[in-house]
Amino acid sequence: MSVDNKFYLGGYGSVQYEYRENNYYEYKVDDIAILGFYRYGKFKIFGELEAKNWYIKQKGKEGEFNLKLHTERFYLQYAFNEYLKVRIGRFITPLGFWNQIHINALKWTTSDPVTAEWFYPRFSTGLDIFGFLPIFDETLEYHVFIQKTKNIDDGYNNVKTDDFIGFQFKKYFGANKYIGFNGGRFYDTEFKETSIFVGIFGYLNIKRFYLMGEGYLAHENEEHHADYSGKIDKESYYIQSVYRVFSKNYLIVRNEYFKDRSDKGYLNVWTFGWNYKPLFNISIKGEVQIFERRNNRFLASFAVLF
Repeated sequence: MSVDNKFYLGGYGSVQYEYRENNYYEYKVDDIAILGFYRYGKFKIFGELEAKNWYIKQKGKEGEFNLKLHTERFYLQYAFNEYLKVRIGRFITPLGFWNQIHINALKWTTSDPVTAEWFYPRFSTGLDIFGFLPIFDETLEYHVFIQKTKNIDDGYNNVKTDDFIGFQFKKYFGANKYIGFNGGRFYDTEFKETSIFVGIFGYLNIKRFYLMGEGYLAHENEEHHADYSGKIDKESYYIQSVYRVFSKNYLIVRNEYFKDRSDKGYLNVWTFGWNYKPLFNISIKGEVQIFERRNNRFLASFAVLF
């Protein structure tokens, strides 16, 4: 429900199925959420509540309901102009391409690449200053953000932190092409370690064809890894192509790579997917993931944004 772009109330939800080669399976009702915003002049207040894994059934286990609501986002924003906006509260960390598209109905695949999970907190609680730099004819967008307090809903995040600072610059070359770079530092309160990371990303759309990718490097100050000392601890990238085969049907191919030298972690996976979008806000997806050192898996989901 929307009123003159001043008030909006809606939500989203998804149903997901997963099967792995070792005969493991699960299905769940996921991401049941309600969100809305209200604009008053230059002010905007935004809120979003979500029930994660609302119902989940795994092989060999009874189905479980999880009715707890999490604070996905809650912030107040003020726009001085297009060059300077200020956001305070809990917001999606404004880094890269994939992390900022967290709603299943809007993503190309059900699975997320590791660059969106293992390099920085998905959500931040603090201050974000952003806009366009006028000296570049409004084609260079910036974000500078800082967190110096515990997260709102601290348990609902991929990384628990109370100290996070980062930046991003994104250069547009028209509406359908951009590149960017970012970086930051955060302290993981759970593992008692500090991480410093840098990344690049890009996006290109030419008629039926879409190409996107991200790459990250990170160094961790890990006292419990005394047997390893290096400048680059973690590295990862993904590159994904999407082709509109025919109306409302898209073929997706993605390769992603990850290596953690301190933990000896490694991942190399090819994802082949199909996305049917009868409407912009509805997505029916299926994909096969072929891993180099793990069991392959199949994922499918139905997602809607309303």
